Amino acid sequence: MDSHRRVSQSLFRFCHAFALTMALTVTGINGDDVGGRQGTAKAPPQCPDNGCAAFRCPVADRDVCPLGLVPDACACCPYGLCGLGETAECNAADRPCADNLECIRTEDVNGGLQYRCTCKETDPVCGSDNRTYSNACQLNEAAAELGNNGSQLWVQYKGPCQSAPVIRSASKNLAGSIGHTVVFDCEVKGYPVPSISWRFTDTFGITKWLPGDDTLIAIQTRGGPDRFTVTSWVQIMEFKPAMHTGNYTCLGTNSVDVTTASAALDVRKMV
Repeated sequence: MDSHRRVSQSLFRFCHAFALTMALTVTGINGDDVGGRQGTAKAPPQCPDNGCAAFRCPVADRDVCPLGLVPDACACCPYGLCGLGETAECNAADRPCADNLECIRTEDVNGGLQYRCTCKETDPVCGSDNRTYSNACQLNEAAAELGNNGSQLWVQYKGPCQSAPVIRSASKNLAGSIGHTVVFDCEVKGYPVPSISWRFTDTFGITKWLPGDDTLIAIQTRGGPDRFTVTSWVQIMEFKPAMHTGNYTCLGTNSVDVTTASAALDVRKMV
């Protein structure tokens, strides 16, 4: 019986040691992921050796701590410590992050490691001021800057604020050479992300949607270059004045509104 108990205890110690070894292998002693990846480790609490002498404790006053008080990991300050905002240098002892942020290890431009407050939410939000904030933490900081009026700013809904399309870049009037390629471009931003369509009005005032049945015209559209932006091109592969002289109109459309921009195409004068 004793022999069976000793075997069981030895087996337990072996399994425990094996599991600990595997855990250290996966996470790393310093909290790194396998392969030394950075940016996910949280700052460990490091309370000062001299006790609480180095701490400057705030009072329970929103004017002193605009982003609010957070618990003190070292139990030195009875009301807690002032929470820090996004991108602020932080640690888990006397420089804690505000609510909804966490102190994450990052790499600076010189390759050095540092800890900075990072918002737990990454999606944009629409504020009550109809402005789009990159995340909820940015909105909270904007509200804190308003002081006593901060309660007037809140999250209306998650996602960007709806906005009418705005033409960021539009084509200018062009003079094309017969038989050569001509390109018009148009860049539109809005939310929901707009769609782009093209309309052509010839010299007789007849309007049609492009590309229509013209085999010499191609339209390309892609997202970008920025968020909530779309870009489109009309390419006339072989300019024929009788067919292609006139006005080209870009229409940016979403559920909020429609915006337009036009440019004219004429024949290049021979000198």
